[in-house]
Amino acid sequence: MIQSTQEITDEERQCKPKRYKFDRLQDPSVAFLYKLRLSQKLTQIDDSTPTTLYDGFVESIHQASEESLGGLDNYRGEKRAYNNWLTTKDLEDRKYYMRIRREVKGKIIKRKNEFWDAKCEEVDQYLGSSRSRKSWRLLKNLRTN
Repeated sequence: MIQSTQEITDEERQCKPKRYKFDRLQDPSVAFLYKLRLSQKLTQIDDSTPTTLYDGFVESIHQASEESLGGLDNYRGEKRAYNNWLTTKDLEDRKYYMRIRREVKGKIIKRKNEFWDAKCEEVDQYLGSSRSRKSWRLLKNLRTN
């Protein structure tokens, strides 16, 4: 059951940005899983007052997204490590920052490669078919973005 409004503190009520891997919704099985989880969560909402109803909706969406899509990694650790190294000028802090920086760069490169692989597959799909107008529109959109 979703928590009632009285149990939620003001700190929890503040909207902290949560990021999810929404690009996974393009896969039909993941989209179906998300819809299923969301409908299950929405049936458990306590609808006694408008605020509990709203909090229930928000919490249900976040829980369903976390369970079915997964969250994006937070890259702010690199910034903290960099600032720590700047203030201390310690060799160990620099090594830690460089390690975190390599990990973050690797994750970013991996995500970019996945994105471009998906776009290339989409272009290849339309280039060989009779839908040449759609393929050229897709290429034009890639160029402008």
